[in-house]
Amino acid sequence: MYVVVALCFVALASAMPDYRPCTYDTRGLCMHYCEEGTYSYNTGCGPMTPEPTCENPHPVATRYAICDYSACYCKPPTVRDTSSKKCVLLERCPPKEDHNIHDSHLYTKF
Repeated sequence: MYVVVALCFVALASAMPDYRPCTYDTRGLCMHYCEEGTYSYNTGCGPMTPEPTCENPHPVATRYAICDYSACYCKPPTVRDTSSKKCVLLERCPPKEDHNIHDSHLYTKF
């Protein structure tokens, strides 16, 4: 009895449509599924806001319309770590390299 119920559940689950988010082409066809922890961002035909990243956690939307743009963006509160291409919490972003520290010997007074 339990086996029959389990098999029915598996058959039903495999028959259900896949609701994972997609990126779409200009015809509206799913090109590929977004990975876990991301969502499908689409502009339709309006301003585009770039994906938040470690370097730019609060991007500003464009002033012009972009049509048919589709991408997988990290789900808030995560941002994209561009070095690893993974979604991370902002506090987990790699530290920013301070170029002034490396060049400080150039400015030392004798």
